[in-house]
Amino acid sequence: MISARGLQVALDKKMILSEVSFDSVHGGVAAVMGPSGCGKSTLLKSLMGIHAFDAGELTLNDKKFQAVSWGKSQSFFSLVPQVPLLLPWRTVEQNVALAADLSIPPAAAAAQAQELLHVVGLSDAKNLYPWQVSQGMAARASLARTLMIKSDVLLLDEPFAAIDATTRFKLQCWLLETISNLKIEAFIVTHDPREAVILADEILILGGKPAKVVKKISCPPRLTRRRPEWIFGQEAGELEMQIRDALQQEFNRV
Repeated sequence: MISARGLQVALDKKMILSEVSFDSVHGGVAAVMGPSGCGKSTLLKSLMGIHAFDAGELTLNDKKFQAVSWGKSQSFFSLVPQVPLLLPWRTVEQNVALAADLSIPPAAAAAQAQELLHVVGLSDAKNLYPWQVSQGMAARASLARTLMIKSDVLLLDEPFAAIDATTRFKLQCWLLETISNLKIEAFIVTHDPREAVILADEILILGGKPAKVVKKISCPPRLTRRRPEWIFGQEAGELEMQIRDALQQEFNRV
């Protein structure tokens, strides 16, 4: 369980995030949405320790941390980037194994990579090179590599943004199933209200300059969101419109 209170981030002396507060959904997924450039990716990178927090407090598993010293102790989060960033001269399996702890022998790292490739449905592609796989397969390989780190919370920064709509929908359903099976918490940055409706237990809308959480929208239980008749039904459509209306209000303020 993650709680954040009063998080602030400034980059090049410009305040990007101010008074950001939220609570994660236990064992669930939170979608982070808002206008382009409002600070969504900055929030994820700050949680990763890439950018420094200037103020605030984080509580993880009942342990409190001062946000200003967060980067020195960050080991709870791992990030799936927007672009898979697979090394073209290494196979899919070798790319995944690269994320193993340095103390793990190569043979053990390879075995762990094979297990995760099975989880993401890429066992048959383990010996292929990145240029031999589709964008969807590369996205799944990137997720498997991140899962090698075995963190408490998964951060996903628009992982399917560059993928065609049909493949993206399949990957969204697959990701929801995978997160459920692994019993991990996740935050996903997305610009797509439909993606948020499918994946998220709660949606955090960022707005303002500097940005803060201006609205929280709760979604139906995961078992409900798995059903195709719900995904393409009236309730999901109404929820999507609610998200679009909230986003439009923030776009109008920019």
